[in-house]
Formats: sequence, structure tokens, C-alpha cells
Amino acid sequence: MFKKSITLLVLIVAFAMLTACWRSVSYIKPKVAAAHHGEDNFISKAQKTSPLFSYLKMRIKEGGMPEIPADVRAQLTVPIQTALIAQPPIQPQLTWLGHATVLVQHKGVNFLTDPHLSQYASPVKYFGPKRIIPAALNVEQLPKIDFVVISHNHYDHLDHETVVAIGNTTTWLVPMGLKQWLMKRDINEANIVELDWWQRWQYAENVSITATPSQHWSKRTPFDTNKSLWASWHVDIDGFKTWFAGDTGYAKKAFQRIGEELGPHDLALIPIGAYAPKYFMLPQHVDPAQALQTHLDVKSELSLGIHWGTFQLTHEPFWEPKNLLEKALLDQQPVHPFMTLKVGESYSVVSD
Repeated sequence: MFKKSITLLVLIVAFAMLTACWRSVSYIKPKVAAAHHGEDNFISKAQKTSPLFSYLKMRIKEGGMPEIPADVRAQLTVPIQTALIAQPPIQPQLTWLGHATVLVQHKGVNFLTDPHLSQYASPVKYFGPKRIIPAALNVEQLPKIDFVVISHNHYDHLDHETVVAIGNTTTWLVPMGLKQWLMKRDINEANIVELDWWQRWQYAENVSITATPSQHWSKRTPFDTNKSLWASWHVDIDGFKTWFAGDTGYAKKAFQRIGEELGPHDLALIPIGAYAPKYFMLPQHVDPAQALQTHLDVKSELSLGIHWGTFQLTHEPFWEPKNLLEKALLDQQPVHPFMTLKVGESYSVVSD
């Protein structure tokens, strides 16, 4: 294990040297400052500094990752229904494409959350977390995407290959500080909307998108910790309200405010995985019990568990997020459902 940790450290140092001459973003303090705007970076309650050495210490303490069951692909995937995506029903429809990537369709509007359709969640191809479950489709199989919401710049949420492949065919909504990263990948400035928390953008007369808080942090190179913001997103399509949590630790006050000011939500997309070990991960990732509380806080009438079952990022066993969510649901018996889907599965939201 010690040798593996040394190897990991050497690779990280090598990556730091390779990226020393550039940054993905540069922080510019907004003219109208808010509590989460610092002098040199955005202020995070989840991670104030680069966690390299504490991360290595945790990896040495925890040892190897849990073994992946051999049959997960068969149990957690279904063939994508391309005809259903091409011609969705009258009711709102969501399709889980894996990890935090969800396609939501309603009234002729199609939007994606954190699109990641490549093989690795890593700055270097063929190194780093590799997909356990393949992406449900490729970019060419997507319908026309009206807009994309990005939660933050970590590699499992902001994927260079997917962004470049989608390119200027859509509008990109990003938290503050990420416009320049997209522009470096030849995304036209006119196709980028950069928002701070609680700022709202009108896509169409009946479609609005609001950036809302989350408890997380940002980093893409060794030199840009918290230089760009992180966010959750509220999307209102003709009264059908979706909340995408992105990546987040539990933030009671923020989530309750979102529920009070923007809810109730017809649909919420809430992470349930990447929480172990809890002493290290909980400030930045909710566990299933906290995900259920988030479902209640934002006043969701239907929630989908995301951010699990795709990449092995942390130390919980593969099926544990789903199993613990089901246990929490049995214990608490909430009025409104909180479900999981298989990768590639579509679901129509039927109103009461």
C-alpha cells in the first residue's frame, strides 16, 4: 500500500509540473461582493485549501478500494430507448445517462446536467477513475440540447471530451469563473451564461434557470483551488420545476431557502454516493440519509439518486448508496418518492 501511495504522489507531482504554466481559471473578485466571495478565491465550507496531503493520508489509512461485483453492468444498465428520447411523451421525461448526467425533456425543451460521456474522470487519458458502467449513449445519439447546466469544474462533472464534442450546438450555463475555461475550448462567448448564486437567466418566455448554492469546492489543477464557483441549479420549464444539486455536502440553511423561495420542486436530482470515508468526504458529499433530508428541504415531489454506480471515486461498497437510501426511505416513510434508475433508463413524471 505504501508503494502505491508513493506512486500516486509521484504522478500527482508530475501532473503539477506539467500544469505549472497554466490555470484553468483565474479568480476575479466580483464588483458586488457576497459572503462567498473572498479576496483571492471563492470561499468554500467544504474545502478551504488544496487537500493533497490529507487525501494521501486518508488513502493510506483506508487502504484499497472495495472490490466491484462482477455482475454490476448487467444489473445496473438497460439499453437506451433512442426512439423515446427522440420523441418524448407529453409528460416530463428524465433519463439517467450515468453519474451526474441526466437528460430532462419537457415541452420541446431538452437540457443536460454535468454531461460526462467519456471513459475517464481524469486530467490524463488512460489514468485515473475509469467508468465501471459505460455511458448510456454518445454525443451523436443525443437529441438537440437546448442548454447544459454545469455544477463545478471537477473532472467527473466537467469533462473536456464531452464539452468539445457538444461544442457550440447548445448554451452552457456555468458558475462564476468557468466562462474562460469553456472559451479556451472554442465555445463561443455568446453561447455561455455565467451566473453567481441566486442570479436568474431567461432562456425563453416560459423557461428560466437560476443558479443556487451548494456546499462544495473547485479545483482542476494544483494552482486553481476555489478560483471558480460551484452551484446547484433550479430550472423552470413552464411551471415544471427541476432542481439539480450538482455535487454537494449537506447545507441545511441553503437547501431550506431554496425550497422556500423556489419550491416546491416537481423533480430533484440529488447525489447519493461518494461519501466514504465520512470523516473526509461528508463536508463535500452528502450520504444517502442526508440526500433524503435534502429531498425534504428543497420540497421535492420526486427525487432521483445520482452520483453513484458509474465511477469508483470513494471507499463505500458499490451497492451501498442505493441500499442505504432504501433503508432511509423505509425508516422515514416520506410522503414524496425518492428513487433510483438504471443507467440508460427513462422515466415519465406523471402529475397527481
